[in-house]
Amino acid sequence: AQVKEYNYWRSIAMTCSEIFHNGENFDILVGGISADRPTATCSPEHTLFEASELLQSTGRTAAVILDSEQSVLGVLTENDMLLAFIDGVSSTCTVSQWLHGGEARLPSFLISPLTLRPDVPLVEAALRMATMVKGDFACHHLLVCHAEEDSNHVQLLSALDIARGLLATSSVDVCKEAAEVAKQSVDKVMKLRSDVPSCALADSLGDALDTLHSAKQNCVLAIPSAGEGDAKLECTVVGGAVTPADALRAISENVNCRNMSVAKWLHRSGISPEDRFVCSDASLAEAAALMSKGGLHHLLVEEPSRSKIVG
Repeated sequence: AQVKEYNYWRSIAMTCSEIFHNGENFDILVGGISADRPTATCSPEHTLFEASELLQSTGRTAAVILDSEQSVLGVLTENDMLLAFIDGVSSTCTVSQWLHGGEARLPSFLISPLTLRPDVPLVEAALRMATMVKGDFACHHLLVCHAEEDSNHVQLLSALDIARGLLATSSVDVCKEAAEVAKQSVDKVMKLRSDVPSCALADSLGDALDTLHSAKQNCVLAIPSAGEGDAKLECTVVGGAVTPADALRAISENVNCRNMSVAKWLHRSGISPEDRFVCSDASLAEAAALMSKGGLHHLLVEEPSRSKIVG
């Protein structure tokens, strides 16, 4: 599945690279995209609980960690929150303790290689993201800074920001090749249903998050309990999806994940499975619009006949 994701980012990046070599005007830069949404920041003295509340209130999936002199120490992501939960780390643990514990997704030594200038083309950001997907410190975030010594103006660029930037070419007159990227169908880049782990709605939220971590994925499909070998039910009925954002919200709401069923948790979230559905023949631009509208990072891909979940 990591290979699939790598190929997705690389295919978009290479398409844009061809545009550059052809001399076309393709000047979407990371500075303009990262400035569209405020960057969340936290202090190393903040607890993981306080950081989770910050991410919840800002709607971001990561926060830049700044010390008292506004120097960047690292980035705290929702996947850090997931790992902290799996490891049984107390929510009173400070961000500094977590950052120096050896398991942070974007620690200080990655700041330099993952920092871009605002005038860098979005294609380079996509290539950098593709490289990170394959590594041990897979992280879907980059930093945008005007100068290495100017950490007062650091901004965060997420994978979804990159997708939005590239797919925005469908609504502006950039060039024919860029528009073709946005017109690609969802089934060309989606993760196949067979590559996505699942859990039962009757399972505890803690079990679902365990599956999320062990599978090294960012989405687990929640399905009704079925008898052994009932693969048809698994493909046709999906009750929702559990993502790292759920770990973040659970920590923020101080929920006992081991005593909360996935079904009850998804009902509390207010997110209907219908909100996540996208047709396999829909364009990437249409998928991005659905994600932006619902603030979602994952969609459930269904066949045109709406009879089966395929990715």
